[in-house]
Amino acid sequence: MSKPEGATADGSIFLDYPYDFIALAPIKAAKRRRAELTQDRHWAVFYGGTVMVIIFWLITPLQSAILGTGSVKARIPASVSTLSTTLPASEQPEIMDQSILNEGYALTYLNQSLPPFTTLEYTILPFTAQSKVAESSTTNWTGTSTKYWTQLECWSGEISQNGPSTKKTYDFGNGRGCNASEIDVYGSLNDSRPFKMLYIGYQNSAWADYWLARSTCPKSAAGHQFLSVWSRYNATLKRIKMASVFCETNYFKQQVNATVSSIGQVPIENSVVPTGPRERLAVTEFNYTAFEHLLGAGVSSVELDVKREYPFGLLLEHYQQMSDLGINWPMSPMAGFAIASQNKPPLDAFRNETLMGEAYNATHKMLFSLALRRVLRNTTSEGTIQGSVDFALYGIVVSRLFSAIVEALLVLVGIFTILLWWHNYRAASRLTMDPASLGSLISLCQNSTVLLDRFAGKGCMSEEDLKLAFKHQRFKLFCGCQSRSRQMVIKVVDVRDEDCMDRRHSGIQPEAAFSVGHYSPVKPLALRREVGTAVILTMIGAVAALIYLKVEEIRIRGLIRPTNNFELLQILENYIPTVFATLLEPFWVLVNRLLCIMQPFKDLWSGGRSASSSIHARYTSVPPQLVFWRAAKSRHFMLMAMCLLAILSNLLAVGLGGLFNEFPVVIESPREFQQTLMPRLNNESVHGDQSRQLFSANVAPYHVPFYITMNNISKGTPLPAWTTKDYFFQPFTVIPGDEDTGDTYTAQTRGFGLLPSCSVAGPFKSRVRGPVVNHTYARHGEVVPGCPTAYRAASFDFNSTRHRPLIGECSAEVFDFFSGSWGSTPCNVPFILGWSRSSNITDKEQGEMESTFVICEPIFTTAMFDVTVDREGYVHRTVVVSEPSSTLDYPLSMNHTDALVIMLTKIFTKDQMSWHNDTLSQDWFNYLLKIQPNHTRILNPDVFPNAAELVSSVEGVYRQLYVLMLSLNHFLFDTFPEPVTITGVQRRTETRIFMDTSALVVSLVVLLVNILVAAALYGFSIKHFLPRMPTTIGSILAYVAPSRAVREYDGPQSLQSSTYSFGRYVGDDGRAHVGIELDPFVVPVKLSALKRGDTEPRKGLLRHLMGGGKKSRGDTWL
Repeated sequence: MSKPEGATADGSIFLDYPYDFIALAPIKAAKRRRAELTQDRHWAVFYGGTVMVIIFWLITPLQSAILGTGSVKARIPASVSTLSTTLPASEQPEIMDQSILNEGYALTYLNQSLPPFTTLEYTILPFTAQSKVAESSTTNWTGTSTKYWTQLECWSGEISQNGPSTKKTYDFGNGRGCNASEIDVYGSLNDSRPFKMLYIGYQNSAWADYWLARSTCPKSAAGHQFLSVWSRYNATLKRIKMASVFCETNYFKQQVNATVSSIGQVPIENSVVPTGPRERLAVTEFNYTAFEHLLGAGVSSVELDVKREYPFGLLLEHYQQMSDLGINWPMSPMAGFAIASQNKPPLDAFRNETLMGEAYNATHKMLFSLALRRVLRNTTSEGTIQGSVDFALYGIVVSRLFSAIVEALLVLVGIFTILLWWHNYRAASRLTMDPASLGSLISLCQNSTVLLDRFAGKGCMSEEDLKLAFKHQRFKLFCGCQSRSRQMVIKVVDVRDEDCMDRRHSGIQPEAAFSVGHYSPVKPLALRREVGTAVILTMIGAVAALIYLKVEEIRIRGLIRPTNNFELLQILENYIPTVFATLLEPFWVLVNRLLCIMQPFKDLWSGGRSASSSIHARYTSVPPQLVFWRAAKSRHFMLMAMCLLAILSNLLAVGLGGLFNEFPVVIESPREFQQTLMPRLNNESVHGDQSRQLFSANVAPYHVPFYITMNNISKGTPLPAWTTKDYFFQPFTVIPGDEDTGDTYTAQTRGFGLLPSCSVAGPFKSRVRGPVVNHTYARHGEVVPGCPTAYRAASFDFNSTRHRPLIGECSAEVFDFFSGSWGSTPCNVPFILGWSRSSNITDKEQGEMESTFVICEPIFTTAMFDVTVDREGYVHRTVVVSEPSSTLDYPLSMNHTDALVIMLTKIFTKDQMSWHNDTLSQDWFNYLLKIQPNHTRILNPDVFPNAAELVSSVEGVYRQLYVLMLSLNHFLFDTFPEPVTITGVQRRTETRIFMDTSALVVSLVVLLVNILVAAALYGFSIKHFLPRMPTTIGSILAYVAPSRAVREYDGPQSLQSSTYSFGRYVGDDGRAHVGIELDPFVVPVKLSALKRGDTEPRKGLLRHLMGGGKKSRGDTWL
């Protein structure tokens, strides 16, 4: 109205933007247009409303969705130092011994881990990063290093028969001047083991059956080559099939940029990037000859010149791993590696010479990587280069998608705010006061007599009818400086013939302008009971949903994430809950605004209200949330409660926004498993040929359990699946076809173990001959009849021919059956270990020795356990759940368990042990004791061992070896005809959603307060008595225009002793009206009359005085 041309009624005095739902205000403003005057569009409202919508339902909820928890990858620069270099080539032969092949065996068959900085194809020089970042599974080091690897060049050999067919030998030529002649390629001459695979290196060795170095194969023609032969003999047809390849070794190095994990220093796949050219590895850096001798002969090239601990002079046999393939023994360890590198296919596959070359290439790569690791030494010339450390940071993660959206929205808000400021700055304003109360509005309009006349008599009209009455009229605001009265005036401008216009457009006759009759009280949508009921039910549903989700979270240990997508999770966990709260807040703000505008009218309807608490009440001049104190002073408690709800809605947004959090948790669920092994030993397996061949040294020495124990003690490598140091457990597996989703599994299964039951005997002193040890073998408290009661350590005798004439302090050890025999009777279950010291073993007449012994009576033990294993079967935890027993539930149990004890003891028993004056071990058991904590001096000739201190270690080692014997040889057990199903528990670590208790309590309390206040509001507090809502200037003017209050009001200080009411009254024009008037000229509006729909007074003096009986009279009565 401050514009020169004024404004239409719909665009000025009937505007009600503050009482629209905030989401509709910008839409309503954007739709306003006129063909003639585009400036009638309310851009300021559009910009301001759009900003509020963006803040309420986009920025605010998205802010909570921007931040989540998780991990991000970070990289910082770091100094990287290379601390190793290769030993001189002349010092390497002694290091390249059988332990390299044994380590390869452990990697191939026993699932042991690769050394640091090593893969199966290459190794890199070790380096370390100097960083303050803690080493963890997610931390990686990147630096420049040197990569080492080998590569074979293979081609087919030329095969020809050597001599007559009866000779059964063949010649193999490499086509380059080398001929390997008279090679026997036949396996067994029957069909039991028809295959034979040979690996023939170049170097001559007493430990090799064949070698290439001969007159027919000069070094210049095959110096770094080997010959591989595959053959299969058909005994029925008496024909042999053969294939052969010659391979030449090449060794390389190259400067690379590599990334390794900080824990374990495992090279990261595809992270090794060359930074320099490939170079051949010089012979001064790596001893080719010593390495190739080890591969060809299976022993060190200086084997006869070096003394080692007993295990390091042994070679683990591959034959036990390959015997089921039909290959003949003896076999080269290289052949075993080659077969295993291809996952043990049928041996006919190696007739393919390409496959054979690839298999040996993979084998050479692995063994070269292990060998080069052995010949590294620390260097004093530390080289430092620039590298980096990659690590994971855990904490608050910013979603780039949502942050970009919020950034764009903030820019949009900024633009709209500037535009809002610009439009407000440019907008004309002729207001000289804030029309924030009824009194200020009266002051604003009381000088506009034409305007008041226009609104007189329209108090009962609905909002729509009122707008229709002023549809084609414009209004213009003049400030005091523009009027003669020096008062602010609202003029009706551009008015055509009023009577005609009213008749034509409003359909209301001027004489009948007051004849409205009965009106129905307006019921704003937000204040209707059905809307209130819907809102209350929604909040009750929200409370029920939150409680249900919390109960489910407790029941299933966290809510299952519906997706793994970070953005979608942020929407579900943060955005949607916050949107719910931000939808609730504008609704309560709207309700609050409506109550604020209605409160003065409600007070006036009650009657007898002073100006300060009615027409001067300024509830609409501040945001609804800030009306709290004004309402409190006026004792408007429901309004106070609604202000509190509007404020608490912000707290609800905070509570719901922080309600859901994610944490990893171990989830347990029932699971079915199956078992194939029976808790019963198989008689044929225990006493049959397979056991005798495996556990006796007649075919191939069986050292695998000892090697595993050695690495477990010295390196901490894990024991095989289903095995602890004390028990082997009956395996169970996930039923085939079921999804293997668990991290660990727990089920009740049987454990098999041994109680060695050892005791000390001695010390004894004797001359020349070993002492006699007396011991009676008893089982379950009863003496076992027929068993020897004395043992003499004959191996300690000085006059034995096995002993060398040693001078000075010497020591000797013995491990033997106490019975001294090798039979499979119960009397051979006890075994004895002994240690002796002497300073004069060469005195075979009076020489003295001092000896001590440990005697053990192994007893089998079994019990039921709750066993927890991972997917591979490695045991994590065991809990015994039954009483232990010394037998299994079948008659031959003790016979079988005793037989296994005897077979294990046989492997230990050696007759080559002699007196020695060094500290090196001569057998497996003493070496395993030596590497135990506090027993490093057990073989020192200068120290007499304390047998009592050794008992626990002896028991532990023997028990572990017995368990490994069962674990590695499942063929010893019977199997179920059909797998047996058992029940257990599956555990897996999942990231699940949890509800923060504090946020949940806050949210529930706020929602419950909302429900209680809403129930009170919609159930008892809202009274509908107005014909229309006083949300516009026009609507309010229609209530006060004809009243005396407008004529007599002269500012806030006037009429201070007067009171005001809302109801029916007779105005200065002598007609009846509905609105606000000075007391005592007001008759209150009765809700009962509105409910009956009767607007006429039925009887009484007032009806006659006001002319109620005249039907031509159109005044409104209630």
